[in-house]
Amino acid sequence: MNTTKSAAICLWTALTVLTAVIFATFIMKNRVQDLEKELAQINHNINEDIKTIHILKAEWSHLNNPDRLRSLAQKHIDLKPVKAEQIINYAALPFNYEPDRKMLARQNLNNIAARNKELRRLAKAQR
Repeated sequence: MNTTKSAAICLWTALTVLTAVIFATFIMKNRVQDLEKELAQINHNINEDIKTIHILKAEWSHLNNPDRLRSLAQKHIDLKPVKAEQIINYAALPFNYEPDRKMLARQNLNNIAARNKELRRLAKAQR
């Protein structure tokens, strides 16, 4: 009777362990399937983003086409050609600049700006 009782305990213990293993395997299988679905969704989103980036690059290339920009600039911006008198050398600027005396350069610029309305406007824009 003692052997029958211990055999029954071993059988029930084995069945309990086997049931727990089967249940754990079932849970793990479902978790793996959920993770595979999530991975498939992420990969799908990545592919959609790659397609969107490809489309955006094509649109950007179209929008930055030099011929298109040139025609839009001529249509909407009233630009005039640069005259030779407008181009000067940096050395021709009418102030003395000493690297260790920034204040002197500012004073020279302010003095010239006071005498010239256009330079005064540019001086204010730089500040």
